[in-house]
Order: sequence, then structure tokens, then C-alpha cells
Amino acid sequence: MNADLELYRVFCEVVKHKNISKTAESMYVSQSAVTQSIQKLETILGGNVFNRNKNGVELTEEGRNLYEYIKDSIETMSNAENIFSKYINLEKGKIRIGGGNSLVNSLIINPMIEFINKYPNVDILINSGMTDSLIQKLANGELDLVVLNLPFKLNKYSNVEVFPLKKSQYCLFCSKSYAKEYNIKNLENIEECKFVFPKTYSSKSKILNEYLKNNNIEINPNYEVSSTSIMKNLVMSNIGIGFAKIEALNDIISDIKIIKKICDKFIDTFDNPKEKNLLFIGNTGLGKTFMSNCIANEMLKRNKKIL
Repeated sequence: MNADLELYRVFCEVVKHKNISKTAESMYVSQSAVTQSIQKLETILGGNVFNRNKNGVELTEEGRNLYEYIKDSIETMSNAENIFSKYINLEKGKIRIGGGNSLVNSLIINPMIEFINKYPNVDILINSGMTDSLIQKLANGELDLVVLNLPFKLNKYSNVEVFPLKKSQYCLFCSKSYAKEYNIKNLENIEECKFVFPKTYSSKSKILNEYLKNNNIEINPNYEVSSTSIMKNLVMSNIGIGFAKIEALNDIISDIKIIKKICDKFIDTFDNPKEKNLLFIGNTGLGKTFMSNCIANEMLKRNKKIL
């Protein structure tokens, strides 16, 4: 296991028990081992995550922020490890896994790598496909486990057992300029918009349909895609409104932060002739002109000469 990941796991256990000795007892390790793990984590992070008192420990503000950020990921990792634990006595053979590449990569790839390192003679085969098809193969014994988005009905499969890995939040999303053009402020005025939605028979589509039904919204998609990345590209090109996991949109936020960092550096080093120029390229409506105007305005504020 990744050493840093184990430190975070110990941290979450201490948060749960609010006491070093109780944490050590629950993890079957010594109190000094727990204390050393927390101290090492605090050294890595450069700050304290707990305040010690006579009754145990309590989170600092930094500790609370850290816990909120990692708790779901640690729970997901623990659940995924439990799935592979049933195969620990398998020295040779195959484990057949079904699921979308993004789900497998985000949810079980790390415990899978650990398992492969421990049991190199066990082959792991990953199959992709539609939700209903994968469930049927699982029920028929053609697959050993499947990683899927809920909800879907499993009542008719008595031999299928469900292990929740994590909870995901979904949202409707669009570009800022599209929201402004159609005056989108809430769900009441989106029926005139165009929609880029998951394929009809995908698990995400079932989640979306259930959400729309519960909110009495009738929408027919204008475009159907099988890839979240394609959907994001279409939506950010002002094609319409999309539907995806909130976590799947983090890269958009991350990209914005990267762009801002690049622009800030360009402004700071503008007077240095050795620095490179900056060029924005892309489809209409992405905000290239807006970004250029923002950069120009900021440089004028700093009394930099612009031709």
C-alpha cells in the first residue's frame, strides 16, 4: 500500500474514535504506531491536524478541512479492497471484471495494482459494455465482479451481491455564456435549451431520467454521447446543457486554475524579452477574447505598455 495513503487511513480512524488508544485497538497496532503515523502526516502536511487534550484529540481547522477532502476517497479505497479480499487465497487463475474504464480507473485501480503485486500469477481481465449486458454476464457467471453506477434493479438476480464503493453527486451543467444567453437561473426555464445527455441505455441515463421524473421535468436530448469528455467539450463549446458527476467536472475547474496561473506569469514577466508570448486558440465562444481583455486590463492597471 502507498505509505501516504496508509497515513491518511490512520488519520481517518483517529477522527472516528477521537482517541489514540481506541484507534490503536481498532487497527490492532500499538499506540506509538498510531502516534508516529499522525506525526509523520503532520510533518508531510506542514501543520497540525489534531489538538491533544486529556480526553483524547480534536481536529484543528486544517484537520477538519483535510478530513472533508479525503474521507470519501478513503472509504472508497477500503470498500474496493474488501472486494479483492475474497480472492486472497487464489494463487493461480483469472478474475474477470466488468465496467467502464473511468469507473475501474477511479474506484478500484489502486487495490487492483496491490493485488497484482501480491499475486502475480493471477490474471485480471477487464471487460467493458452496457450496464444491462454486464449485469447479465455477472449473473450468468461470465464475470466475477462488475463496477457500475447505481441505480438499477437487481431483485431478479438472487446470486448477485452488491458492495457500495462510494456515493456520487450528479449535476446539470453548461458554460457561463450559454447560461447567460438563455437566462438560466434554475430548473424552471431550461426546457427551451438544447441538451447533451448520456446514451439512453447507460446507467447515467437511468440516474438522469429518475432525477427528471422526480422534479416533473420533461426533456428530450438533442445529442446523445457515450463519453463524458465528449459531453464536456460540446457543453463548453456552447452546444447545450450536459449531465455528469460533479467530480468529473473537476478537471474543468483545474484547467481554469492552470490557465489563470499561466496568465499571471505572462503578466508578471511581460517586460522580460526572453519570456514567450501567449496565444489562445479554440472554437468560437470559449472566452479567448474575454481572457485577452482581462490580461490587457490587468497590465494597464500595472502601468505596463501595450501596443
